[in-house]
Amino acid sequence: MKFLGELVNSMSIIKNLRKTSGLTQSELAKQSSLSLRTIQRLESSNNMPKGYTLQALAKVFNIAPEAIQDEFKAAKLSNNDDITKIRFINLSVLSFIGIPFGNILVPFILWWRNRKSKHVDEIGRRIINFQILFTVVLSILLSLSPFISRKLFSNTSVILYVLFFSYLFNIVLVFVIARKLQHKDFNFLNFKLRLI
Repeated sequence: MKFLGELVNSMSIIKNLRKTSGLTQSELAKQSSLSLRTIQRLESSNNMPKGYTLQALAKVFNIAPEAIQDEFKAAKLSNNDDITKIRFINLSVLSFIGIPFGNILVPFILWWRNRKSKHVDEIGRRIINFQILFTVVLSILLSLSPFISRKLFSNTSVILYVLFFSYLFNIVLVFVIARKLQHKDFNFLNFKLRLI
């Protein structure tokens, strides 16, 4: 999805300024006396320019250097806040251990309160959609396990194995997603089936 890169680098502040000014990368490099490679690096990494680079860009864009720095600071704060909210939504899934349907209800409440941000809205929806699907599949498996147990395993309670492994799967998934969020990798749980 396109916005995932925006969450990490806010679609490159320098690129936005350049496009707003109607300049190509080459034109910006020429007018700022910076190398084309420097402009490309700033746009792709979205690192805040410093020193001469900051001054040269501010002059071309006709804005104060502090205004460019403020843009970078605001983007970083917004991204960190969104990522923190997404982490809470993801970790709240673990409430299913003690609360029936907590894997849906608690993340839903957190998502509902924080969905004004399109990043939190999109990723929160994906987490909740997966948990709804997980709960439906688990309910079907739990409903079928007594019949499977009678037919295939006479002395074994399959229902406990189904419950244990499904809970274990969901717990591991929460930690895998947490690890991806730590590395700012938002490419997970991209299912075509959307329930919310």
